[in-house]
Amino acid sequence: MPSIEKMSVEKHVGDAIALAYHKGHVFSGGIDGKIKVWDSDLNLIRSVDAHEASVYALAVNSSGKLYSSSCDGSVKFMQPPYDRVEELLRCDDAIEAMYCEGDNLYTGDDKGLVTNWQDDKMLLKYNLVEEVKSLAAEKGWIYTVRDCDVVVSELLPGKSGKYVTRTVLDGKSPLCLLGPVLTDRHKYLAYPDRTGKGLTLVNNLLAERFTIAWQLPDCHEMIVNALCGDEKFLYSGGYDNKVKGWTDLDEKKPKALGEIDLGTCVNCLCCGNDNTVYIGCSDGIIRRASFL
Repeated sequence: MPSIEKMSVEKHVGDAIALAYHKGHVFSGGIDGKIKVWDSDLNLIRSVDAHEASVYALAVNSSGKLYSSSCDGSVKFMQPPYDRVEELLRCDDAIEAMYCEGDNLYTGDDKGLVTNWQDDKMLLKYNLVEEVKSLAAEKGWIYTVRDCDVVVSELLPGKSGKYVTRTVLDGKSPLCLLGPVLTDRHKYLAYPDRTGKGLTLVNNLLAERFTIAWQLPDCHEMIVNALCGDEKFLYSGGYDNKVKGWTDLDEKKPKALGEIDLGTCVNCLCCGNDNTVYIGCSDGIIRRASFL
């Protein structure tokens, strides 16, 4: 049966907005502008005054460098042992989404601009026109979504910042890549349907032409605003205060692992080790759950 294994004693003042996980460390960003660093059992290691306003997004690269963005227009980063904040960027736009592919960082803002960073230097900018509320990147493809369409764009070689649109799919934010990595790409892409209450899983490999693997209409009672997944599992959470787990992703209909009612709005999720999922909610508390 699904259950909450751990709850943080410390919490954010207000909503916990973003989560990330890397090698036994859990990172949470809140509306209070703080980034909290936890161990895997949610013991607080340190709390850092990272931003002057609400944290929007967190992303951690393969080296453990943690990036954060805020509605104050800044992108900042911390390196282990996560005791000092440095600024990467300050601008007038709200950077609402970030994603790390290896050691490369991608940022997406409310004007539709996706920027690729390498070694903390701005490499290329791609104007995707529509506000970027959720973002992923993999092997020259960028996945972006706002409220109506998930767009997969292929970046063209060179330094032109040009791209071609691979496909446009009916869906809403957020999105996530999951499943086993085959031919250097995750097998699946998941996102809510346009109602916001159902889930869609799409075959992500080029040979599959982004065909729909399955759809689960109305699997949540209210809008889904948090997703995460790994090789075998997909987790979803939202305004109905519930986190739900799914497995057997290769079947025509996935197997439901059950649900947990948190009694408070679910804002963010991230997968940890040993089939666990971390949950950030509007009460500022971080929780670790198991669905097995």
